[in-house]
Amino acid sequence: MKDVLALIVLLAGCGSTIAPKPGGNGDSPGVYTITNLYDGSQASKERLAEWMDTEAQKVCHSPYSLISEESVPTINRLGEATFSRLIWKIRCRGQTSE
Repeated sequence: MKDVLALIVLLAGCGSTIAPKPGGNGDSPGVYTITNLYDGSQASKERLAEWMDTEAQKVCHSPYSLISEESVPTINRLGEATFSRLIWKIRCRGQTSE
C-alpha cells in the first residue's frame, strides 16, 4: 500500500498546480497559488516545501513572499488521512505595483 501511495505522490508531484490568484478587481498583481501533494509526514512536507520554494522562484523570476501556507489532508472512506495537499499563496515582490 505504501508503494501505491508513494507512486501517487510522485505522479502528483509531476502535475502540480501553479495558478494566478484572482484579485477580483485586478488589485493583486503577482499573487499566485502553488499546490502539490505529499504523504502527510513532516519529512515529506519539508522536502515538498523545498521543491515549492524552487517553483515559486521560477514563477516570480524575482524574490517572493509567502503569504500563507495550508496543509489539507485527504480522508478516505475509512476516515484515514491517505495524503495531504500543501497549498502556498505567494506574492512576487518584483511584480507588485505601488
